Amino acid sequence: MNIPNDDPSNDGSLAGQLNHAFRNLLMGIEDMLPAKVISYDDATNRASIQPLVMMATTDGQKVSRGAVANVPIFRFGGGGFFIRVPIKPGDFGWLKANDRDISLIFQRGGLEDKPNTERLHSFSDSMFYPDTLKDWVIDGKNIDALVVQSIDGTVCLSLHNDKAVLDTPSFEVNAGETTFNSNVTINGNYSLNGNSKSSGGSMTHNGKNIGSDHEHSGVEHGDDNTGGPI
Repeated sequence: MNIPNDDPSNDGSLAGQLNHAFRNLLMGIEDMLPAKVISYDDATNRASIQPLVMMATTDGQKVSRGAVANVPIFRFGGGGFFIRVPIKPGDFGWLKANDRDISLIFQRGGLEDKPNTERLHSFSDSMFYPDTLKDWVIDGKNIDALVVQSIDGTVCLSLHNDKAVLDTPSFEVNAGETTFNSNVTINGNYSLNGNSKSSGGSMTHNGKNIGSDHEHSGVEHGDDNTGGPI
């Protein structure tokens, strides 16, 4: 026997009939569903999205929902800045429907306008919110920190109450000029391709003064070499 489309317990009472009517009304309203990315265009920040909650028929069959095309991807931003993540097919997230038709607002680049149709709560006017949901691991040392990292934790920027820590196999800075207003400690080797200039303070190596005012031992006139710095 097929599963009925209504609840038999609603039969025989006004309250039951109203409950049945409201439930059928809500079944036609789209709000938010888990979904995945089918394809994505970074130039337009639009994607084709597949809702993951299937529909069920009264004879027990499962039916996939249709994909939703041209869905904008949420990017957190403001004040001239934004955060972008490289959306890929298969990425998980949440498809959220707007209350009204927003097509004219998007055509005008986010300016105020009226709904173009009488469409209500439809995924045709939705936005996709990416969400990792699973598969990520936070190092125990960062459990109380604000963390921005790759899923596998290979690259991780963590902001603590008293420090900021960057864990990465490689770090590259592309800047016209970099200024450090603090002491700098390097634990490891470094190489320099270009000129080096130092002013003020002193310069030592293994306790020896190698600055502009250093002196040498064993100095004699003629062709003799000087001794090492004192």
